[in-house]
Amino acid sequence: MPALAVSTNVSKSQKEQEDVAKQLSQQICQAFPKDEAKMLVTFRQDATLIFGGSTEPAALAELYYAAGGFGHDIHTKLTKLIQSILQETLGVNPGRCHCVFQEQSHQNWGCGGKVLADMQAS
Repeated sequence: MPALAVSTNVSKSQKEQEDVAKQLSQQICQAFPKDEAKMLVTFRQDATLIFGGSTEPAALAELYYAAGGFGHDIHTKLTKLIQSILQETLGVNPGRCHCVFQEQSHQNWGCGGKVLADMQAS
């Protein structure tokens, strides 16, 4: 159940935002066999982002996932993938995009009225 939250200071239309979110969802799930039905992507534009003292296009991508889901090699691949998509779609230079990976315990992840730990016990 990965969840990706992207914040950027780049403005796009609603349709363009949806297209970027869909592209991120599809490509992440294809690259790292995850069920896209369980993937959540949020896209926040017009964020106040100051990177290196500059307001040039920038982004913060935060990927949350259940414990044991990814490791160093996958983090590296995901960083390249996410930054590539954001450069292509938003014009954000990879050097102006931070990717942060947040591993969550199964007790700290809930969906559908249950926490992941309870879903796995069923």
